[in-house]
Amino acid sequence: MSGGIDDELLPWWWHRQVDPRSPDVVPGPRSSESTTHRNWALLGTIGGTERAVIDPRGLVTPWPDGWSLDWWIGADDTWHLPSRAAGVRQRLVRDTPVVETVARIPGGELVHRAWAVAAGEGVPDGGAVVVELENASPVPVAVAFAIRPFNALGRASVSAITLDGLVVSVDGRPAVVLPKAPSRVAVGTAGADAVVPTVAGEAASSWPDGGVRCSAGRASAAMLYPLPHSATVRVLLPLVGARPTAARRRVDGGPAADPRAVPDASRVASGWEAQTRRAPRLELPEPRLAEAVAAARCAALLHSGGDDVAAWPLAVVGGLDTAELCLALDQHGLHLEAERLLLGFADRQGLDGAFAGESSRIDAAAAWLHAVGHHVRLTGDATLAEALVGPVAKAAHHLRRRLTARRARRNGGPSLFPPGSGPSWLPAGDHATYHDALWARRGLLDAALVLRVAGQHEAGAEPAAVAETLTASLRAALGAEPAAGAGPGERTPAGALATAVAVAATLTGPEAVPQELWAALDAALAHTPELVRGGVWHELGHAGLSPRLTAWLAAARAAAGRADVAEPLAWLLERGQPVWAWPEVVHPRSGGGCGGEGHHAASTAAVLQLARRLAVHEAGAGVDLLPAVPDTWLGQPLEAHAVPTSYGLVSFAIRWHGERPALLWELEPHADRAVAEAVAAVAPFRLRVPGLDPAWSSTEARGEALLAPPRPVADHATAPSPPSPEPALDPGPLDGGGSFT
Repeated sequence: MSGGIDDELLPWWWHRQVDPRSPDVVPGPRSSESTTHRNWALLGTIGGTERAVIDPRGLVTPWPDGWSLDWWIGADDTWHLPSRAAGVRQRLVRDTPVVETVARIPGGELVHRAWAVAAGEGVPDGGAVVVELENASPVPVAVAFAIRPFNALGRASVSAITLDGLVVSVDGRPAVVLPKAPSRVAVGTAGADAVVPTVAGEAASSWPDGGVRCSAGRASAAMLYPLPHSATVRVLLPLVGARPTAARRRVDGGPAADPRAVPDASRVASGWEAQTRRAPRLELPEPRLAEAVAAARCAALLHSGGDDVAAWPLAVVGGLDTAELCLALDQHGLHLEAERLLLGFADRQGLDGAFAGESSRIDAAAAWLHAVGHHVRLTGDATLAEALVGPVAKAAHHLRRRLTARRARRNGGPSLFPPGSGPSWLPAGDHATYHDALWARRGLLDAALVLRVAGQHEAGAEPAAVAETLTASLRAALGAEPAAGAGPGERTPAGALATAVAVAATLTGPEAVPQELWAALDAALAHTPELVRGGVWHELGHAGLSPRLTAWLAAARAAAGRADVAEPLAWLLERGQPVWAWPEVVHPRSGGGCGGEGHHAASTAAVLQLARRLAVHEAGAGVDLLPAVPDTWLGQPLEAHAVPTSYGLVSFAIRWHGERPALLWELEPHADRAVAEAVAAVAPFRLRVPGLDPAWSSTEARGEALLAPPRPVADHATAPSPPSPEPALDPGPLDGGGSFT
């Protein structure tokens, strides 16, 4: 066998890390942890809490830290092993969590599909992952479903594999439900992997008595099936790694699990499309952005299953991560899931207003407050505000106490906050961070709004006053030390500078970011252009390029109207392909994940927030449509429909009359009077299009306008036509007619 290891088939990423011919080789002792291609896509259902993952070569891991199911193809020439074969590619079915991995074989292809189904007829309790193989070649082949002692992170322990009827168990837990008895089987241990007898043509005709056992935890087994042209074969993997008794109730003692009875891939993809149909429609001329957004919305729904969702390897329990996910869900119209997360996180609040496990994190309580206020504004519904009056007041009081407890810095000046732990990309120290202070300011303002919406006007006055004091301190600090980045008096790496810029621009407003701070960030990014290539470097902890920080930087540039938003956006789209799953940090050479989660919830949320901000941004004084327009977008049609904002659902379209953009817009206001009045008291409605015509604005809820020509561009996407003296503003049909609704 090739690859330098003759007795064991390693996962794809592991081969690349130990093969000296690979550009991803890691010199030194053989690594058993994925640090160059730590990538996977989540598989699961909205109603369930169990999650599986699939790696870039189709290796499916149904249980956290457990075994995996691999697939091999026996063609006329030889056995093809996707973890080593060239020409393997992956894609999503209609941008949903239905993953196809395609392997080339002589004369055609073999298609591997994986998707999750909920418990029901033919499906065990807890749901299951369906793995299907389709022979898309013109000749018959043999295929193998192989149980492997590996997963997407490293080696897993498998001591025993047994077969009872059509149920294969791993270490006593039902693991794979077969459609019928396999034609041949191959087993392996630490001495020789199951791939050895499979490739050598030495698979047995029957399962060995007592199954396969290995005291070293390296048992493996392959079940072989003939697969004629255009035929399919599928198996079920119960999603019950944490609760094996539930699997036995349905697999052993309940209705029979049947891989042939479950919904097929097309039906499941249609179900996901129905779930995300309530999201706004964004039509921006960035290649593949629509695919990325559609897939990221589905992923956000998977990530939002609750605190007990099995995550890989880290659960989404942090206040900042949870808040970021809620913000993204609400901005894309997925309000029910955002509300469930917000209520669930409120249950973790202590009597002092802090959240369990995060009492030292200022940003946790602040981000949660911002997410609650954001939800109330974007839904236009006071229900959540009324339900969370107590937790909101306690969280705001917690921030006020932390602020009043601040002490002097080492250089004698006042700190913004007392010491506290911060996010992993900020340097540790005994000083507060701009990150914490900016989040706290935003959280206090939202606490005041939520309390006013709930009728608690006196209670809302306190956090509003504290926020006003903090605003003055922030403006003084940002203006006095623009190059500091993470905290007053300390110079920091690009990741911290990006945090300062991003949080200031998006939570406070782009006017809060001094030009000197932008210049410091641009200079820090320019130090390593060959390394960064559009991404922001995450220097501490898991070092690598951060999709999350990169999306934050792009969002800040968009809020500030900078056309160079295109560079980080292009990097994000490149790194998210082909299944639109962004890891926590990215290896600068391989382009794969190198630490943390391989399908990161906060990175997904950041990309979704960026996509929405490119179309619609709330700048603190109304709504900005298209705040930043890259040069390549000029001359091309742009539109968005039913985008949630603090004022209601906003829809707009841009069409071109020569070099002049024509705007058609419509606002469907919120019906709840309390929310509308609270929002208007902070910032009355005003519409702008700063990325095209910074001088234009309107306070009308609907209308048409011919904007001034934007900055000159040599090569518009469409040839300009001579402008007429009074052109008829006709952006063209929208949704089959002239109305957005």
